[in-house]
Amino acid sequence: IPLLRLREFSSRDIATTVWAYSSIGYSSPKLFDKATEVVLSRLRDFNPSQMANTVWAYAKVGHYSPELFDKVVEVALPCLHEFYPREIANTVWAYATVAHYSPQLFNKVAKIPQSRFREFNSQSIANTVWAYAAIGHSSPQLFDKIAEASLPRLDEFSSQGIVNTVWAYAVFNFPSNFEFGLHSDVVRLIVSSMDEFNDTELRQLHQWNLWAKERMGKGVLPLDVAEHCLRVFGSEETKHSRFENDVARVLHNMGVSFEVEVQLNSGYSIDFLVSIDQRKIAVEVDGPSHFIGQSKNQSRQTQLKHRQIRVLDNLTVVSIPYWEW
Repeated sequence: IPLLRLREFSSRDIATTVWAYSSIGYSSPKLFDKATEVVLSRLRDFNPSQMANTVWAYAKVGHYSPELFDKVVEVALPCLHEFYPREIANTVWAYATVAHYSPQLFNKVAKIPQSRFREFNSQSIANTVWAYAAIGHSSPQLFDKIAEASLPRLDEFSSQGIVNTVWAYAVFNFPSNFEFGLHSDVVRLIVSSMDEFNDTELRQLHQWNLWAKERMGKGVLPLDVAEHCLRVFGSEETKHSRFENDVARVLHNMGVSFEVEVQLNSGYSIDFLVSIDQRKIAVEVDGPSHFIGQSKNQSRQTQLKHRQIRVLDNLTVVSIPYWEW
């Protein structure tokens, strides 16, 4: 029925419909394709809440429409000051989730006055910094504002929210953010919440603890907690791709000495550890998942890995991107 009558729906009806489908995790490509047609023709009728709910819904079910996401930025930017904090956070979260990079959007959000960030609840704060880290948009200014708004309200953060927040700070490694990202109150909150974290979050906490080692020469987590995070981090299953097999074959034909899938002291696993003239080199075979969307911009997750290997394992890292092979 919605497909037949979607053009009769108001902007509110359309936004509510796609939001409802995504909220229950029901993906209907035909519905979302038809909604895209209608939204594009009437987007200027949408208010901030409806725009935010629409892109959030598309991202939630993984239905990506580059044209729609481009159009929303065009319409939303002039009225971004009318968006509520949750709507801002959900919008940047949606763009990061579908890997649709809009520098204009992320720059504009970063310029929001400090007073507005104090209105963000903990979930909106966590979603916003995670989005910046996931999409790879560097903004020390925004992270400074978020730090100031977050520290007095740490007890409001969920376990997932605090992990996503400190992980984002570790990703960017801004010198001005060090005091907040590794603050003793943040550490205490995380240690007291250890029973609430799932394996994905424990892996993020390991990278955050590695960030402390980068910055201070030692971790901030108690030894038993740090070792638990390391075990979980190192237990993640890795799959050998055809791309890696091709690289291994070339290295073998070149007569180069190498090891495959080597786990380093940092806990990271690398594709190849190559030995040349008694020098060890980490070689990473980076397929499409290591880049943001369809771009050639390396994801911040991959950059974090390479940076921490260079600093903590004292290895040169050579990346072989899939499009150069």
